[in-house]
Amino acid sequence: MTRRRAVGTSITVQHDSLLVPQGFIWQGQTHRVQQISKRWRIDQQWWEQRIWREYFKMTTQTDLLVIIYRDLLTGQWYLQRLYD
Repeated sequence: MTRRRAVGTSITVQHDSLLVPQGFIWQGQTHRVQQISKRWRIDQQWWEQRIWREYFKMTTQTDLLVIIYRDLLTGQWYLQRLYD
């Protein structure tokens, strides 16, 4: 059974001109994107404290399955979930 670990850690992302991740740095190691399997946006709670994000579910060349997102209000990237 796959366990999901919530991380929520700020990360540095290398991306192309369309802001599609090409790799990211986490725990001092660079993880190059192998494949993006899903991409989606959410825009919630705009009437209170807005949550506006773009998510990417991907595999890396270092054999990680992760979900990362970019906060569309601040531009900051985060590692949301790491599957092991």
